[in-house]
Amino acid sequence: MNTGCIPTKSFVASAKAIRNARRSRDFGFTIDGNIRLDMPDLQKRKDRIVDIERKGLERLVRDSGVDIIEGAASFIDAHDLAINSAQGERIIFAKNTIIATGSVSASLPFMPFDGAKVFSGEDILSLESIPASMVIVGGGYIGCEYASLFATFGAKVTVIEALPRILNNADEEISEILSRELKKAGVKVLSGRKISSAEIDETVSVTLEDGTVVSAEVALVAIGRKAHTASLGLENAGVNVQKNGTIEVNNEMMTTAQGIYAVGDVAGEPMLAHVASAECRVAVENALGRHLIMDYGVIPSAIYTHPEIGSIGLTEADARAKGMEVNIGRVLMRSVGISHAAGEISGMAKIVCDAISDSIVGVHIIGERATDLIHEAGLALFQDLSASTLSQMIHAHPTFSEVLSEAALDTHGDSIYTAKTSVS
Repeated sequence: MNTGCIPTKSFVASAKAIRNARRSRDFGFTIDGNIRLDMPDLQKRKDRIVDIERKGLERLVRDSGVDIIEGAASFIDAHDLAINSAQGERIIFAKNTIIATGSVSASLPFMPFDGAKVFSGEDILSLESIPASMVIVGGGYIGCEYASLFATFGAKVTVIEALPRILNNADEEISEILSRELKKAGVKVLSGRKISSAEIDETVSVTLEDGTVVSAEVALVAIGRKAHTASLGLENAGVNVQKNGTIEVNNEMMTTAQGIYAVGDVAGEPMLAHVASAECRVAVENALGRHLIMDYGVIPSAIYTHPEIGSIGLTEADARAKGMEVNIGRVLMRSVGISHAAGEISGMAKIVCDAISDSIVGVHIIGERATDLIHEAGLALFQDLSASTLSQMIHAHPTFSEVLSEAALDTHGDSIYTAKTSVS
């Protein structure tokens, strides 16, 4: 809430407003003068939204009868915790404890965060001005989101990714489309390139293994996140920390210590806020004496690049790697009328289904409102629906959701917008 999901989406909304203002003539009106980003006002808007959300959540928690104690907590033993604050130390007893300390940005030893030239994903949200240029180390979802944002804000952005492609875990076609769209926005994407060293002075100069030097005013390191377990005294409580730094939990979210649970990023992948919420519900229920199992089977992902990406289930490559015969349905966003009316024609919807059972096993969308559209697909996977069943549901016209029904039809070559694309 404070340094992740909500503040970044405030920036995303501002970026969308800027893009639309710059192409006002496409919508039939003219804005005279320069379209200029006001960073102080952007920050004020972000801070105001975060403050509203934080106060609202705090009020909900207090109204539920929960006491909030501010301070840094650490385990004395499995049931006693020391809370240190400006008022001193306080010891509290807890029959059950849920650890939800989150994660922090992972850093590079030769590019330590300084908040001036080398930024983490958290620090970058407090920039006082937009740099003329930025090099982003890491082409995962965090790096790509920031690349999309700062290119819109006016920075010259270069993304360096060690793996063969950006969003390497995404469906390959979706990754390729995003790479193309980023390049159209002026972002330089260097995939399959590793960094050997960096020099930080008036500028940041990154040297790649092939000798190429990339220089920029600032750098953002977005190579992933690591669990925040420092100073918790986990060893005092008998809580095991794994080699990757995350807390070991079972499928009930309990750690290796009876009565102590861990949820969210601190418990490992997938490090997503909505997964953390689901894990917390499971942990609370189990702490109250029930026996719920955390189900990771159907988890949507939402990436706020431009265009947006929503994904759930298996990629085409994953399905084939499992030995599955698949049918693929693809429909371009530009196929549905609303995309032209909205001025957002980039992207595609792709459905992966089992060729034998017709069950939908994966859905991947890149385009306007993809992060919302993916939840219809999520329900289809959750209920083990077939592509034929999804295609029979009437979708309102004109809406972006029509790409899902058409992609479902296309798994059998029946979409009016495409030729047959079924493969096995």
